[in-house]
Order: sequence, then structure tokens, then C-alpha cells
Amino acid sequence: MNLKAEKQAEGESPLTEKLKNKAIIIIGAGHFGQKAVALLSSVPHTSLWLVDRDVTKLKKIGNVGAKRIAEDGVRFLAKHFSHLAPSTFIIPAVPVHLAFEWLRTYINKKGTVEQMPVPRSFALRLPHPLDGSEGSLLASYADFRCPDDCPEPANRCTLTGKRRGTPLYRLLAETELRGFRVHVIRSRQLAPGLGGYRVRDLKELLGKVSEAGKGKWLVATACKCHGVVTALQIAR
Repeated sequence: MNLKAEKQAEGESPLTEKLKNKAIIIIGAGHFGQKAVALLSSVPHTSLWLVDRDVTKLKKIGNVGAKRIAEDGVRFLAKHFSHLAPSTFIIPAVPVHLAFEWLRTYINKKGTVEQMPVPRSFALRLPHPLDGSEGSLLASYADFRCPDDCPEPANRCTLTGKRRGTPLYRLLAETELRGFRVHVIRSRQLAPGLGGYRVRDLKELLGKVSEAGKGKWLVATACKCHGVVTALQIAR
């Protein structure tokens, strides 16, 4: 029996395997943030941080062993970003496009980031496009509410059983638009219905944008089925 099989035989879950000795930052203490805390607080050897500017929401969460930070999540991430380990996992649980808002806050120290409307010609190439909050665009293979515990299966929808098309994170990356560069951060599941990305994914985005200098970008965060896209222009 190999080491992985031995640990699972001892009752150690795949989630534990993914997160052992990892730091996790949950941005947002609303419904999804509370769900994330409930799922992750029992994982041993994991440093768990919960960030929200609403102290009331933070207090509603019981004694779960998470370090609670009463601060705006975007500002917290931008302020401490340079000190975070690349392996640190970030779980967005706020009603904004966190990766974009972080980039705008962080890079505006050195340049100017201006948000733009996502071109309609780009939106029309995506499944079920919908205007999101603060000018972002939402896209999804589902035109219904997905189960909160969807395990994001490889090829078929959990609810309908129908085959899914090209994974949305790949579809977005392959959809070109003249005059724009496209960068997609893939959201990866830690547990059914719970996903995010690592600090190194944001570092990769920052590096590409910084190297390119002036120009227009479509920045997206997406899993296999759902995504959010924000258009921006950088002028220096």
C-alpha cells in the first residue's frame, strides 16, 4: 500500500491531502465565506484566515480556529500581497471580481488602471453572458442555480447529466479579441462547491500585465462551468 492509500485508509480525506501545511485566506464572511470556514476549519495543519470589513459577520462565525481580520478584503490582499507565500490559497467570497479589484488596487501604486466595458462582441461568444456587478461580465454553462455542493465533474453537468462543452476557463483563454490581451485565472476546487486560486496565479497575472506595459486586457477568473470577466486599460 502506498503512502497516499495508507493515509486515506487511516481516515485522512482528499481535502486534507490538498491543504495540509497550507495557508488559506477567505475573502468575505458572507454565505459563501461561512461555508468555506465550515468546510476548512477541521482540516489539520492549515492556517485559516477570514477577512471581512463587517465585524458583525465575523462575530457570527463561532469558535472555528480561523484568524479573523476586520478589514476590506481587497485592500488587505493588496497590502500584504508581497509577503504572501506563492502556495497560499485564496478563496474569493465577495460579490466583486476579486482578482481584478486586487490588480487595480495593487498596480495603481505604479501606474493607472481604468476599467472598461467588456466588448459585446466578446460577450456574445460566451455561454449565457450576463452583466455582473461593477461592470464585469458573468458567463456560465448553466441557466439555473447550481447545487452548492457541485463536485465539478469532468465532462457532464451534475444536475442535468448533459455533456459540458469546452471547460469555460479554456474557452475564455482561446477566445481572441482584437486589441485586447486575455488572461484567465483558473479556479480550482478544494471541495465540492468550494474553489479558488493560489497567490502564484495572481503573481503570474501581475507579471504579464507589468511586462506588457500600456494596453487593454480582458482578465477572467473561471472554473469549468462559471466565470467572470473584466476589461481594463493600463496607461503609463
